[in-house]
Order: sequence, then structure tokens, then C-alpha cells
Amino acid sequence: YTGGVKSWSFISALQDLGIEIVAVGTKKSTVEDEEKMKAILGKDAPLAEDVTPANLRKLMKDRQADILVAGGRNLYLAMKEGFPFVDVNQERHTAYAGYDGLVNLAEQISNSVRFFSGKEVCRSETGRQAVSVPLKTRSDRDVLINPLKHSQSIGAAIALQGIDRALPVIHGAQGCNFLAKVLITKHFREPIALMSTKLFTEDVVMGSEENLTTVVEGVIEKQQPDLIGVLTTGLSEVKGDDVAGTVKGFRIKDSGLRIISVSTPDYEGGLEIGYAKAVEAVIESVVRGQKTEGRRLEAEVEDCTASPGAGLPGRNCKVNVLVGSHLTPADFTELREILESFGLSPVILPDLSALDGSRQEFSALASGGTKTSEIETMGSAGFTIAIGLSMEGAARILKERFGIEYTLVESLAGLQGVDAFMETLSALSGGQMPAKYERQRRVLIDGMRDAHFYFGSKRVCMALEPDLSVQVSRVLSEMGAEAGLSVVPSRTASAGRIYAGNVLVGDFFSIDGDFDLLIASSHGADTAKRLGVPLYQTGFPVYKLLGNNSRIAIGYRGTLVMINEMANLLFQDGL
Repeated sequence: YTGGVKSWSFISALQDLGIEIVAVGTKKSTVEDEEKMKAILGKDAPLAEDVTPANLRKLMKDRQADILVAGGRNLYLAMKEGFPFVDVNQERHTAYAGYDGLVNLAEQISNSVRFFSGKEVCRSETGRQAVSVPLKTRSDRDVLINPLKHSQSIGAAIALQGIDRALPVIHGAQGCNFLAKVLITKHFREPIALMSTKLFTEDVVMGSEENLTTVVEGVIEKQQPDLIGVLTTGLSEVKGDDVAGTVKGFRIKDSGLRIISVSTPDYEGGLEIGYAKAVEAVIESVVRGQKTEGRRLEAEVEDCTASPGAGLPGRNCKVNVLVGSHLTPADFTELREILESFGLSPVILPDLSALDGSRQEFSALASGGTKTSEIETMGSAGFTIAIGLSMEGAARILKERFGIEYTLVESLAGLQGVDAFMETLSALSGGQMPAKYERQRRVLIDGMRDAHFYFGSKRVCMALEPDLSVQVSRVLSEMGAEAGLSVVPSRTASAGRIYAGNVLVGDFFSIDGDFDLLIASSHGADTAKRLGVPLYQTGFPVYKLLGNNSRIAIGYRGTLVMINEMANLLFQDGL
């Protein structure tokens, strides 16, 4: 529906593209315009004078139209109805004249039709997705240039920040501790609990076990932590220090103190792997209970189901929630709120929510995370939810030791991923999704429709840890953007679940090609400048953007925040 010369010129263009015209609005057309339309469409041309919103809606449905081509005033009618739309107003920024214009028009039509034909946008069923090609490794050089990878010890140190009164100790040279502390502090903008054994040359030659013993005993005496995590480095691993044996040999007077050893060499793996290792070590050392026979999922769901008569949670609604390294502090708060709104009692491990800036005063120990007394009870939970594929190892330990069934949640963002998560919580609690999330879901769908114009046919490159790459790629896929390349720092199970045309183990220097957006940490700024594209900052570390720790990127609400932030970058870049 349009007017004047555009009416018959667009009819001709659409027919050139093989599109059937089922209705033409003539409110703004002259008699001459209508005659030209009839000359193109025949004497029975489907002309319509009444183009009020109600009649347009009726025409679209009665005549089974696939798309509305009209001016901007009809945009939100189409969006609310979940109907593909192409704007032909003169205020648009896309030219439709000439041969190139016809190609532009075809592209706009294709983008909108593909977006709305995706089931995930209009309904709750699973939409069609394409998993990436097999993982490749950069093999044309033997060095990393502008590395994407961070050491395992950094990941393990981050995980331990989510346990109340915990203290990670890096067993290695002082520089290893310094770099880790600088990066983690810059990212969270908070004081970080982290110590080092500060190995020097003579320590490496003569033996470093004494250094470790001295530091740990000093920490116990001065700080009285509930948990100490000893993290190895490439230096202590290559030398062959028996760190695990040294840790087992400590004589602990305080029965409430736990000391764990986590093997985190710099020369293999990465942040996500080190984070997962720390969580697994905490579970193996801290969680108490008797090993039981495997229990069926159905029984656990019954334990967590609400009592229909009383309207109260059942006798066992406690769930373990193992959270990967890809969530922000605000995400942890949002996650807890979602879980508790279903009547569930979660033990979240680790819990980084206190790193959102709410902590008061300085402490040499991590504060505000999950207490070790809570972790001890995880063996009696009814079910385990592992968020991120990197958390499956920890969930498997709980299943093997205590018979607790688990489910893996690959993504907490995107309409399809959040729908699946909400369905899981409904099954566990026996209750329906709370009304506020029904409303957030409607708002998300409306926002996705509003923003899809800026994502269609856009090529995006991601340079993130694997679990976060999986989550972000699901959102991009639902929005109709193409993730042409995903660069990950290390080979993990998550890498095979990224929705991207090409997945590569590499560095920022590996990134080359024609893209419209780069999604990476603040370390990707130079690469974005080299590519001439905007940078959407997420992941670790983010220090060139204020407010990252209070940024929600999960659930219906967080997904919409992410979509709008990306769309604004794409929109501004296109001006």
C-alpha cells in the first residue's frame, strides 16, 4: 500500500521479482495511477480504497498475503500482527531505484520474510538452526598474535570469587599473579581476592613446596578463610611440583577450612576450562553426603513439584545450579530471581552477583558468594541445572557421587533458549511461568520484530569464550544475522555447538574478512578498528565500557537488552 507513482512502479518491480500482488491500496493514487496499475495487473486488478488498519489487517489475512509493502505509518501494524514488512517511505535510507535498487528491494523482502518465517519469532516451537562446521585450528603460524586466550588460572580465580570467604593462591611467578589480578580487577571494577607464592629462580631450582606451605599457613593465620584454592601455573607444572600432594599434607586445625588444588597450566586450555576445573574441585572437596544409587529424573521432579492442594512447594524443591563463566554479576542476580519466582530454592555455584558493586569495605577474602556451608548441602538437592556446556563435568560429579540427575542449558538468551529454560523450571516446580515473565516474553517478541530490520543479512564475527559464543550465536540466528566466523581461544565441547559458518581456534590476528559487527571483549578494539566495524563489548575482560557488571544479558529481559544494544551499533554504523 502506497500512493502516486510508487504504486505502479513497485507493482512492476515486485512482479519482476516473481511476487504476486494480492491487494493494492489506492487512497493516495490518481486516476492516471490507477489506470497504469490496471494496465500492469489487468482489468480485475485488486485495488482497495479502504486502507484503514482494520481493513489492511483483513486484506492481509483474507488474501493470504506473505508481506506488506507500505509506508512507515503501517510498520507497527505489521509488527504487532507478526507480519513481514518492507518500508517504501521516502525517509528510508535504502535506495530501490535502478538495477541495484531492485536487488536492495529483493534483499529487504527476503530478510523480513525469513525473519518472520522462523518459528521461534512467532511461536514457542523450535526453529530451524544450523550448527557450525567442524572446528578448525589456525595452522599457518606457530605463534599467537594479539591473543584471545587467557590462562586457566585466571578462570579458576574468577570462579573462586563466587564463594564466600574463599582465597585463590596462584603457585607461580609474581608476574602470573599480577597480570591475573590486573585483568580481573579492571573487568569487575572491584577489589579482587588473589595471592601468589611469588616464585623466583632459586625457588624453581631448589624446590618451591616450602614457599607454598609458608604462604598458605600465613593466609590461614591472618585471614582465616573458609576455602583456599591453590592454582598451578606453567612454571610449577613444567617443573613437576607435587602441588596436590603438598596440599593433602597440610595439617588443618580448623575443621571448617577446605584447601583444594586445581591444575591450571598456562600452556593448555583457557579461562573457561580453568573456571570449570575450580568448580569441579570445590564440589569434590566440599560437598558432603553419602553416595546413593542413581535416581530417576521423574522421582526428582516429583520431589520438587508444588503441592496442588496447599499451593506450596513440595518437600524437596532445592536445586543445584552450576553456572559457567559467561554470565555477568547482574545475570547471577537475575537468574536467582527467576529460579525463586518458581518456588525453587537454588544453591548457585559459583555466585558472582556480589561483584556488581554492592559489596562494602575491602576484604582480602572473596565476599558475598555462596557459603561453604551451602555448598556442603548440594548432595541432598533434588536436581542439578548446569548452565553452559563447560559445567557438565561438575554436574556429572554430583550425579556419580549422589545420584542427582541433571540437565544442560546451552543458552539462557534468545527466545528459544529462554523458553526451554522456563519449561524446565515449570516441570521442576509443578507451576506455571509467572505472569511477569509472560509479559517480558511478549515485550521481547515485539522488540525482536522492531529490531530485525537492522540484523537481516548482516555478517557478524565473534571472538569469545566457547560457552558465551554458543549463547550469543543463538540470539544472532534468531535475529536473522549471519555469524560468518567464530574465533575461540581453545578447543572445547561447546565449540561444536556454536551456530556459525566457520569456527576457528585462534587469536584476534586470525580475524579477517568482510563483517558488519565484531562481538568480543575490550581487547577486540584494535581488531574492530582494523576491520572498520563497530565493536559490541562482552565477555572477558570488558573495561572500556561502563556498566558491564550491571548489564543483564539472560532471560527475556536480558535478551532484549542485548538485541537493542547490537541493533543500535548496526544502525549508527549505517548512517
